[in-house]
Amino acid sequence: MSSKKKKLILWDLDGTLMHCGADGTRALNETFHKLYGIEDAFTKAGIGHAMDSVILDRILSSNGLNMEDLENIKLLYTKNLKEILDHNVNKRILPGIKELLQFLQNSNDCFSGLLTSNLKSGAEIKLQSVGLCDYFSVGGFGDAYGEKWDAAEASIIEAEKYFGVRFDKDNIFIVGDSIYDIQCAKKIGVVSIGVATGFASYDMLKSQSPDFLYEDMSKWQEIALLHQWIKT
Repeated sequence: MSSKKKKLILWDLDGTLMHCGADGTRALNETFHKLYGIEDAFTKAGIGHAMDSVILDRILSSNGLNMEDLENIKLLYTKNLKEILDHNVNKRILPGIKELLQFLQNSNDCFSGLLTSNLKSGAEIKLQSVGLCDYFSVGGFGDAYGEKWDAAEASIIEAEKYFGVRFDKDNIFIVGDSIYDIQCAKKIGVVSIGVATGFASYDMLKSQSPDFLYEDMSKWQEIALLHQWIKT
């Protein structure tokens, strides 16, 4: 089914849907310390914004580790992440997010998907920790090697199959708190929505000329109306 009314909103996770500090980095560092005695593996690998698969590959290669260990690394990482999140009393859903996700879930014309650099297992643990997991049935994740726009294109294909809808590019939105998210949307020709709830300031995001930019999603009803995310 193809309809110009149908819209797909792809949500970044950290700093967009929720905040859990540097728990992911901490879990990763603990993993490499427990398995190999490596201190501060993430920082030493010299990685900026990247998919988790790229980060893991860089850490493994820079330390001369065997790629065959990858599955064990992922298992311990997700275990560490869950334990850290369970003890993080400051983790939280960001303003307006839960209300907007609920609104979209009740719509016949709008569909939500996840688009994150996190491993799928890590993303699910983060969402579960704040009660957001049930809002997402499809997504693009950091398991496959590549850039975020590669995951975005894969997630659109998955969403079209899952929901039985062919989405026009001007009805696909990427919502994120980073320059990487804005670049991702521009790279694949969809609508970019910046939200200044992460580490990047409003002005930093504005410098990338997103199609839309918000301080946060607290005025979610106005945002839904503006983008015609209308419930029918």
